[in-house]
Amino acid sequence: MHMSRIIIDVTQLVHWSGKLTGIPRVMYELATRFAREKNEDIVFATWVKDLQEMCEVDFATTMAQRGSGIVYRKKGEAWPPKEQVKLSAAAAPASAVTGKRPVNLKRVVKYGLRKAGRVAPGLASKLEQQGKQIVLNSYHRVEFKEGDILFIPWGEWWDPNYIQRLKDWHGQGVRLAPIIHDIGPMVAPQFSGHSTESLADFTRNIVPIAALTLAVSQNTKKDLTRWLNDQKLAAPRVEVFRLGEDFEFSSKPKKPVDPLFVKSGLKGDDFIMCMGTVELKKNQTLLYYVYKLARARGVKLPKLLIVGRRGWKMDVTLDMIAEDPETSNEILALHDISDEELMWLYDHCKFTVLPSFYEGWGIPVAESLAHGVPCICSNTSSMVEIAPGLTEHFSPYSTDECLAAMQRLLDPKEYKAAQARVKKFKQTSWDDSYKQVKMYLETL
Repeated sequence: MHMSRIIIDVTQLVHWSGKLTGIPRVMYELATRFAREKNEDIVFATWVKDLQEMCEVDFATTMAQRGSGIVYRKKGEAWPPKEQVKLSAAAAPASAVTGKRPVNLKRVVKYGLRKAGRVAPGLASKLEQQGKQIVLNSYHRVEFKEGDILFIPWGEWWDPNYIQRLKDWHGQGVRLAPIIHDIGPMVAPQFSGHSTESLADFTRNIVPIAALTLAVSQNTKKDLTRWLNDQKLAAPRVEVFRLGEDFEFSSKPKKPVDPLFVKSGLKGDDFIMCMGTVELKKNQTLLYYVYKLARARGVKLPKLLIVGRRGWKMDVTLDMIAEDPETSNEILALHDISDEELMWLYDHCKFTVLPSFYEGWGIPVAESLAHGVPCICSNTSSMVEIAPGLTEHFSPYSTDECLAAMQRLLDPKEYKAAQARVKKFKQTSWDDSYKQVKMYLETL
């Protein structure tokens, strides 16, 4: 048997065009550390649907020029290249780096198609298929061997062909090692919609045959094991690793420039923040009713900033908040905040609140504490295991409990005690997370 290779499936990461948050950010932090090893037995690959294969990518270059397309390894290409792009663990740029842009075969083909279409109608379609095949055939496909480890931080679990290929490779002796970030879509499908069946299908087919499954919390491990048992499926080896919260950024914090924020007149230490994708699962709707309840009781709360991209089925809620005269100036939703602006918000908010119904881990809680900012959050799922005794919890179904927790933190004496507790938080670095993941993979 050959020396075990670790093939890392970075499909979702190299195709992700938006800001790196949540799972894409976890993938990035882990993958960059694998890349820095410069080990020929560590291979980065992406699923190419048209080929039904995993193809190797130049991960460092792809990330360095993120937004300009994926840089695939080509057949017969010397590897690794003599001059390798240095990839830091800091946030990946949102667009291409400066410097000479590599020739993109797809662009050349498209240019030829446009010319052909003008000359001979119908020829362009035929040439398009031929050109596409030329591009695809140039890719360096992963040739899986017995003993290889296929590490799947976030797979194409909605693609049945991808699932079937994983089963095929497993049959050839490849050891599968997926990360399960949460199984919320299966245990709380009302918050997830279309992703429920596809994630269940992936879990049902792949997790029982995996050599190792990594979970991001004890709660995720517990829910996963229980779901498999309920389905009468084999529960595999599941190991838990802790996510890091020491995010690195290439520049200093800066005050947000969003017109809504500028118009608010907020200067710092005069607002509460709720960080995370605005979606049903995160339960930002509860905070709307908390502010309505506070107003009815004559309780004055600081302004609330809801910070995160728009998620599934939340337009109605956001419109309701913005159009309600009682909340339009009290609750502000910011959707396009940079990492540097987010750092400023953490540094200047009074405290954070996370009213989620369900979390696989709850990065905003750990991130808040890592910034030295007190956090109050729900008493459900994994949120209670992030920092026992250091955060205050409330029921995500209770406006009374949430409002009471806020009022306690607004009391100067209670706030000082909360700040003292936060100082006891032991931060986990992404280097530590990477070492845990690598250690578990090496046991295979």
